[in-house]
Amino acid sequence: SAVRLPRPPRLYHHRELQQPLAAAAPTLLADIFGGLGGGVGGGLGGGGGFDPPMETWLPAQKGKGLQIEGRFLRRGPQLSMELRLRNNAMQQLNGFAVQFNKNSFGLAPAQPLAMNPLAPQQSVTTLLPLNTKGPVQKMDPLLTLQVAVKNNIDIFYFACLIPMYALFTEEGDMDKRVFLSTWKDIPPENETQFNLGSYAHDADTASTMLRSFNVFTIAKRSVESTDMLYQCVKLTNGILVLAELKIVPQTNAYTLSLKSRHVEIYPGVHEAYLAVLKG
Repeated sequence: SAVRLPRPPRLYHHRELQQPLAAAAPTLLADIFGGLGGGVGGGLGGGGGFDPPMETWLPAQKGKGLQIEGRFLRRGPQLSMELRLRNNAMQQLNGFAVQFNKNSFGLAPAQPLAMNPLAPQQSVTTLLPLNTKGPVQKMDPLLTLQVAVKNNIDIFYFACLIPMYALFTEEGDMDKRVFLSTWKDIPPENETQFNLGSYAHDADTASTMLRSFNVFTIAKRSVESTDMLYQCVKLTNGILVLAELKIVPQTNAYTLSLKSRHVEIYPGVHEAYLAVLKG
């Protein structure tokens, strides 16, 4: 039977960095995507060097001795939740099971949690494969995931945030002409700009780092001493996000413009770019 999960407290408040944009000049894009060659495409190698940190999801004092740390990982097409469980209780813990509540992207365990009994003071790290075949319900915040973990002591509840980069699929590559027509088809009022800060990476390095998280560079151009990367992301639920990443070499300032028909995902995409670039 389904475990009813309480609504968690609001976990974060997105800093309002968005700046509405005027309509992008279509002639600039047409020039950039005109048949001049030089598009990067989706063939860049991985190896961005960003290793997401573990987060404490269930402190031992709330888990009656069970402590859970975790993170989301994507290895090729497989999305997983890496869990580190520690038994701080005075007795053995066993009979582990996990269940997710409805969530915005339909994340669900692809198999039962495979766990041997945990002796007192023992820790173990395990991978829980996930799929996106679960029930969907839009959450607030959008990336909230509510989790129930059962053992021989009790059922424990916690909420975590799915990093948006874990939802970027291998299907985000796109022909340059399709990118251009899609960009033009999305209303200009849907375009939002974020200042990402300054980084030492040049455009090629940034493109390679982002490609390792399935951000596909469709084209690259230099316009008035500014490097422009035109990029595409496809989420697990099929939503497309187009991006223009502007890099000014003199100051290393990065500016990200996003365009999609689903603007509610912009904060998560923005945070994903920050996480990967800060590496």
